[in-house]
Amino acid sequence: MADLSVVENVDEHRYELRDEAGTVFGHLEYLLREEFTVLPHTEVDRSLRGRGWGDRLVRHALDDLRAKGAKAYPTCPFVERWIDRHEEYEDLRYRPGTGS
Repeated sequence: MADLSVVENVDEHRYELRDEAGTVFGHLEYLLREEFTVLPHTEVDRSLRGRGWGDRLVRHALDDLRAKGAKAYPTCPFVERWIDRHEEYEDLRYRPGTGS
């Protein structure tokens, strides 16, 4: 299952992990807010867990938010832990009450 890619599905407000046929094997939901983007939920198909696909999904979403100049407010524990382990993405984390 190496032919998966991450695609933003703007209509559904999520980034999707898809195969060439368009079958969705995972997603990371987002909610747009004025000052930040909430990342409330990430899910990867059980058959792909433990193989790095969740990491690729989060990295792609955060790289896209960075390119758009947006801050991320992760409420999903997976995304929160991922940012904790990848300090190069810490600058994207929105901190309530600080305005950044």
